[in-house]
Amino acid sequence: MRIESNTYLPVEVIFNANWWHINYGIDFGREFFFNPAVRVESEHAMRQALFNRFGDLGLGEAKAAFRPVIYPVHLACGFLVPAMWGCEVVFSSNNTPQVLPLHMSLEEVRRIDELDFEATPIFREFSAMLDALEARFGCLEGDVGWSSLQNLALDLMGQDLFEAYYEAPVVVDRLYEVLALTSIRFVNYIRGRTGTSSISVNRSVEKVDPAINLQSNCSVQMISNAHYERFLLKPEQLQARELQPYGIHHCGDNMHVVADGYAKVRDACFFDVGWGADIAYCRKKIPDAFFNIRLSPVKLQKCTADEVESDLIVLLEQAGDLSNVGICCINMEHDTPDENIRRMFEVADRYRNAGG
Repeated sequence: MRIESNTYLPVEVIFNANWWHINYGIDFGREFFFNPAVRVESEHAMRQALFNRFGDLGLGEAKAAFRPVIYPVHLACGFLVPAMWGCEVVFSSNNTPQVLPLHMSLEEVRRIDELDFEATPIFREFSAMLDALEARFGCLEGDVGWSSLQNLALDLMGQDLFEAYYEAPVVVDRLYEVLALTSIRFVNYIRGRTGTSSISVNRSVEKVDPAINLQSNCSVQMISNAHYERFLLKPEQLQARELQPYGIHHCGDNMHVVADGYAKVRDACFFDVGWGADIAYCRKKIPDAFFNIRLSPVKLQKCTADEVESDLIVLLEQAGDLSNVGICCINMEHDTPDENIRRMFEVADRYRNAGG
């Protein structure tokens, strides 16, 4: 499917928690996520800091207002959904929350059923914060990263999931069905309260179409296309039909490996394409979807601005029609040179001015 972007060749950047903590003293402890006053004040400070530093690039917000943003949209993190399933979460002041796998046995997975997420303790705490924000502001903004099927399965089973692909495929099928159905209900709940579901997954969504529902296939880089099509294709097709418009985030360096499978998710209109992917091959297999091309935060931390420009030009030339392309870099470290970030925007401006 093709989607018309709100912005021609949009550019987005997201900084790591340590960038915010070291440069601006933002504390990412538990209160950052669950205390309504801290939630509002922290998001306000982040928007203002971005404007003060990069306002000329269109980032941040001048004279930032206090707003009821329910979950961080200037940070890449996703802990709430696995926590609802029972995973322990470790919070720290200078890092994103870390999810500890449950290591469920096959017998426990066989008994798993759709989750009544609204009844879970952590969701009740989160919902209480939403209610407090809504009472104060009269509305809610933002959304919650809702993970993906294999990401969640790894949170529940750990590496034993990959053994189960061979030893208990029917159990895995049932697990993915349960996770898919629960995810659909969760996404519908969140977007019912805020209007969106995936700006917190990648802020690029807001510049393309805020209605996009973007799932995070971070771990799909670990499997073959044969395994993707055997286990994940059917439940992801279900999600795509139910959650329109639908997108897939593939931050791994090998989207071309599963491009054949992704092409069969015919209702998908947006793809995050990780650094290192063969973009030309992916475009051949998926000609119509919006491609959000990701630069490497590791390379941006160490390389020169000229190297950033060279890399980006190569990627854009491979991508084809730039009316269907965006650029982003996610999780940049605290010592990433500002010059490298600015060069991303400069290159995009040159392509825009040249008509693509």
